[in-house]
Amino acid sequence: MHVAFKFHYIHSNGLFIRLLKRIRERSPLPLTLYQEKQKYVIEASGNQEELEALAELVSLLIPKSLFLQEHTLGEIETLHESQLLEEDANYKIPYCPECQQYVRETMNPFESCSVCGFSDTILTLDELITYTHSDATSAPALFIQLANSLIKNKTIALPTYNGIRRFSLLNAGEDEESGLLICNPADISDSLMITQGELDSLMMIEKPSVRLKPKLKFRAENGLHKPFYHVFFPDDKITLALTTALADKGVFALYCDEVPPLRVASALGQHVIIHIGRDILPWHHPMAFKQASCCRFEGFEAFGGKDGLLLTTANESVRKGCIEFVANDVLSPKSAATIFFEPAHAALRCVVLENGLQGKSLCGIYLSHRHPLQIFGFSPKIGYLPMVNFSHNALNDPKTMLASIAQMDEAGARLVANYKTSFPKLYERLESACFESHGNVSMLSRLWAMAALFIGISDGDHVETACEQLEATALEFNGKSGPRIDYKVLKSHSGYEIDPRLAIRSAMSFKLAGVDEYLLCFGFIDSLADFIAQQAELADANIAIEGVTLSGSLFENRQLLMRTYNAIASNYKVFRTEHLGMDGANIAVGAVTLGSE
Repeated sequence: MHVAFKFHYIHSNGLFIRLLKRIRERSPLPLTLYQEKQKYVIEASGNQEELEALAELVSLLIPKSLFLQEHTLGEIETLHESQLLEEDANYKIPYCPECQQYVRETMNPFESCSVCGFSDTILTLDELITYTHSDATSAPALFIQLANSLIKNKTIALPTYNGIRRFSLLNAGEDEESGLLICNPADISDSLMITQGELDSLMMIEKPSVRLKPKLKFRAENGLHKPFYHVFFPDDKITLALTTALADKGVFALYCDEVPPLRVASALGQHVIIHIGRDILPWHHPMAFKQASCCRFEGFEAFGGKDGLLLTTANESVRKGCIEFVANDVLSPKSAATIFFEPAHAALRCVVLENGLQGKSLCGIYLSHRHPLQIFGFSPKIGYLPMVNFSHNALNDPKTMLASIAQMDEAGARLVANYKTSFPKLYERLESACFESHGNVSMLSRLWAMAALFIGISDGDHVETACEQLEATALEFNGKSGPRIDYKVLKSHSGYEIDPRLAIRSAMSFKLAGVDEYLLCFGFIDSLADFIAQQAELADANIAIEGVTLSGSLFENRQLLMRTYNAIASNYKVFRTEHLGMDGANIAVGAVTLGSE
């Protein structure tokens, strides 16, 4: 009997080639290995028992990955010839399945591995002993000592393969720069609101972080204050050894800085990259440029030249003789070699590049926490067609919003008066609230933050925290639909804009009607997804679109991601980036391709 194991792995980081070579080394059967573009194949011939043993070996060694899209096993008639598999790059990953099992069993993270390798800084047991002033004579003894020291002193600093990290117990006090590192994954659903898809994401070989809400009891027991935390599993072998020792002593989670930059969201079986990390860069694309172009955006640099397109982290070197693309919401001196661009347009161009959508008419949805939002159409014949802009009108502080709603019409004035009578303390708080932000905040983030104050679930004045409080409250609602919040488009001197006053007005009316806060918060997310679907239909009527592109960090909200897919996918194909995340690196890449529409 001949069988073939086929894996569709979409990243050229060399991981699957190293995995296939290891499987061939461990297999008692001779194997045929070859690659067809992004498909990696193992073929073998043997009896039933031999092939079942091979299948078990493959299942043990092949990990879950953000880039493994599908895998199949089937019978074939003949075997192919083996190819010489050459790695395009030797990217470092946190650890492979074998290393994970070995470290958990032995608490020894210092054994080398041909699959996952080490980061650029190689640490030894002696170096760690010297750094920690330990008298341990073995790796297990060292990490047991470190675990005891952490429990006694509540905090330690330790060199890892991701740099020097500070670990601290949850009762040591909250650290704004830290995420939640999970020591015992078996108990995670008892303490955090997590779906199976989010748990699957955390278990991926890339070890990304996922934004999760703590449950009420866990929050109260450990003095947690933020609506969401970036949660992650150990993402290097030294961190894994330490958390293994801590888990044996009953520690479930702790604060840890140096949160993995690779961040994902999950909904409907989709594992969506929000922000990329070390597992992605450098990223190459063969697209050639007649005129060299570059773009720096949020710590990333994309450069396009005759040899193709390269994405790396931004450095201090200056590209000479190239056109520089600069986002139009960034202050920058203009020169003859500078082109200002819409981040929303660059986000669509990146999706086009990754999915081979050149020449297609599309509806672009770009919803970001930080950058200007936009819903627009794109047609190769017409270009970019703005459909909906998002107005900041009356969103600077709650007092202005109250006055603006009262001045709209008589119904608005009555609504504000009734709201003041029914909720006098809340009204007083709104009038005195100082609506500040830590940086650039988009209109939708401001709108959701404003809604959190009007609903009465936020006491804070910071926009980002109030926005997350609305999102966190909405997660408590498990129904299928929420009340209709008015995301209505009005014509203005600058085009068609969503009027945020109507959305807040809806919230006030529902609150007066006695709608509970969980349902009302979900309504803001649910109604936005329906609004997006309506705009896709309008774009289709205007330019006959062939799909909808989703971009922007607001899609880290799994309810919005899920509802948007549900609302759109039945009528249109939905496209997003597969390698570069929803916000950040994708903007830099898309910007340099804007001249190729």
